[in-house]
Amino acid sequence: MAELDDFCRQIWKLYGEESLVEDDAERLCEKAERQRCDLKRAPAGGTALPRSCYPQRARSERSRREAAHGSRDPKRWGRKRRLARMQAVRPEFAGAFTEGESAALYIVMSDCRQHGRCDRSVKEIGDRAGVGATTVRNALRKASRLGLLRVTERRQWRARNLTNHIVVVHRRQIAWIAKFRPKLGLKFYPTGFKKAASTGSSRNKQSGRPFGSRSDWPPDGPKPFPSHALPTG
Repeated sequence: MAELDDFCRQIWKLYGEESLVEDDAERLCEKAERQRCDLKRAPAGGTALPRSCYPQRARSERSRREAAHGSRDPKRWGRKRRLARMQAVRPEFAGAFTEGESAALYIVMSDCRQHGRCDRSVKEIGDRAGVGATTVRNALRKASRLGLLRVTERRQWRARNLTNHIVVVHRRQIAWIAKFRPKLGLKFYPTGFKKAASTGSSRNKQSGRPFGSRSDWPPDGPKPFPSHALPTG
C-alpha cells in the first residue's frame, strides 16, 4: 500500500512539473487504485489475486491421480498397446521411450518405410497411434535428441505452418526399418523358398511330355519293360 501511495505522489509531482499530461496522470492513478483494491481482497499473504481474461473453471473434486485414471476409449487404448509391441525402433533405443511414444514412432517409421518421409500432423499421428498430441511431441523430441530422426519445421509467413517433415537419419535404424512391414511389424523369420523346376531333357522340352511316357515307345519295336498282361482264352 505504501508503495502505491508513493507512486501516486510521484505521478502528481510529474504532472505539476508538466512532465505528464492530465489524461496520462489520471489513467495511471486509476490503475494504481485498482491494484489497491485487489490487494485489499487478497489473502493474508499480501499477494494480488491473479487476473485472467479467460473464464475460471470450477475446481474438480477429484485428485490428479483419479482424473488420470478415468475412462478411456478401449479402441485407442488397445491400438496403442498393440502398436507399441511392434518394435519399430531398434532395441538399444526402445528403452528410452514409453509405450505411447513407441506407438507414435511406429506410425512415423511406417510412413518413412512406405514413402521415405513422414509429413503427417501431430494430431493425425496421435489419432492413428491412439495417443495424445503431447505424447507425439515428446516422442519426436526424444528421437531427434538420440539422432534417430530429423524433424524439419516448415513455417509460413502470415499463414498456418505446414506439417513437419520427418525423415530417418540413423544408419542402423534405416537398416532396421528395411525389414519392417507397416501392417505386420518386423519379419525376422526366413521367407519361403520356391521349388526349383525340373530341367528334364531337350526332348522333353520340345515335346512337352514327361520323360519315358508310353507314347514315346515305337509301335512295333521292343518295349523297355515286359508286359504283365495275363493271356486271354
